[in-house]
Amino acid sequence: MANPAEIPKIASDLFDLAKRYLDQEAIQPLRTIGRYIGFSLAAGLLLGFGWVMLSIAGLRLATDLLPSGVLWSSLAYVIGAAGAAIVSAALLKIASTLGRPR
Repeated sequence: MANPAEIPKIASDLFDLAKRYLDQEAIQPLRTIGRYIGFSLAAGLLLGFGWVMLSIAGLRLATDLLPSGVLWSSLAYVIGAAGAAIVSAALLKIASTLGRPR
């Protein structure tokens, strides 16, 4: 049995042990997950911005290749939207098949 004079030291050691355990088992993994989530969000935003820029470039290319006129300009917008939708659907299909277990 512990001596009554040793109880504050034992309580202090227990508190320090619990604090180190909490840091090791809860806080460090949460920091790692937070860092992973932060990089994933940044990558998603950059990829989305890049996709928008490529879609605008495709629209500008279609506009430049077609003759000038209101109807041709409208057709360029339809072509640009359809092209972006087709490429997006193809990329989603490829991504969904890559994530499937074999």
